[in-house]
Amino acid sequence: MWTRNQQNRPAAPAPAPEPGPRPVIVHYHLYKNAGTSFDHVLRHNFGARHECFDGPYPFFTIDQEQLDRIIMRRPETAAFSSHQVVLPQPSSLEYRVFAALFLRNPFLRIASIYRFKRGPERGDGVPLAALPPGELPAALADCGLAEPPPFDMTSTGIAARQHDFAGWVAHCLATPAETVHVSNAQTRFLAAPFRSRPLLRRSGTGIEYDLATALRMLAGVELLGRAESFESDVARFGAILAAHGLALTLPAQTRHNVTRQDAASTDAQVAAVLDPLPQALRDRLVRANAQDLALYDRASALISRDHRP
Repeated sequence: MWTRNQQNRPAAPAPAPEPGPRPVIVHYHLYKNAGTSFDHVLRHNFGARHECFDGPYPFFTIDQEQLDRIIMRRPETAAFSSHQVVLPQPSSLEYRVFAALFLRNPFLRIASIYRFKRGPERGDGVPLAALPPGELPAALADCGLAEPPPFDMTSTGIAARQHDFAGWVAHCLATPAETVHVSNAQTRFLAAPFRSRPLLRRSGTGIEYDLATALRMLAGVELLGRAESFESDVARFGAILAAHGLALTLPAQTRHNVTRQDAASTDAQVAAVLDPLPQALRDRLVRANAQDLALYDRASALISRDHRP
C-alpha cells in the first residue's frame, strides 16, 4: 500500500536518452551535375569539417567498406565529398549517412560535358587548346587569362575540339569507348548493386543498364536534388538535416564551376541543345538516354512528394 509520502514523492527523472548515431553527409559527386556548387555549400556550412577526397586515378572506386573506414577515422568530420564513392551508402551503428546526389537533364548534362571538354574558346569559337603557340598569348589576353588553363588531353577532349556539338555527339555514339559519356551515364552510376559493377548491354542505340536497380537506389537517397533546381532543392535539405542536428544554409553565391549561365526554362534549354541537331541524330540521342530521362522524371516526382527514406 502506498503511504501519503510515497504518493507525493516526485517521480524520478527519466534517464537521458542514449545519443543517436552520428549524422554525416556523403556527397556522391556526379561529374557536371552541380557538384562543385554543392561542395561550396558544404564548405560554407562546415569549413574544415568538410573533406573532399578521390583516388589517384579517375577509374578508381571507393566501396562501402572503404568509405566506412574513412568516416570512422574522421570523427570530427560532418560532410564528405568524392567522385569515386558508390551507392548504396554504408550502414553503421556509429553513424548515419545522409546521401546527397544531384541529377541533371541528360541533354543539358551532355552539352555541358562538351563545353567543358572543349575548354575556353577565342571570340571566333576556336578552342584555345587548338591554337598555334604564336596565337595563344593574344587569345589568352582576350579571354582575361594570364596563363593557359589545363587543357583536357583525353580522347574525349581532343574529339570535342575537333568537332562541333553535333559531330562530337555522332563521334561518341559511334565510338564504343566514348559512348558512356552520351548514353544513360547517370543510370550507370545508380545501377551498381552493392560492391558490384553495373550490368550493361550495348545496342545500336547506346548503352542500357539495370534501370530497376537504379530506381530503387534513387529512392534511398535522402538529399536528392536536381542541377536545374539547385537552390530550392538544397533548401529542402536543410529541413531534413535539422531534425538530426545538422544545420545547412545556402551561401550568398551558390553557382560554381558552371560552363554557362542560362536564365531560360529547362525545356527551352533542352530545345536549344536538341533542335539544331539533324533529325536522325537527335532521335538517336534521345533513344540513347531514355533511361536517364526516366531516372530524372522519377527524381522530380520523389522531390515533389518530399520523400524522406
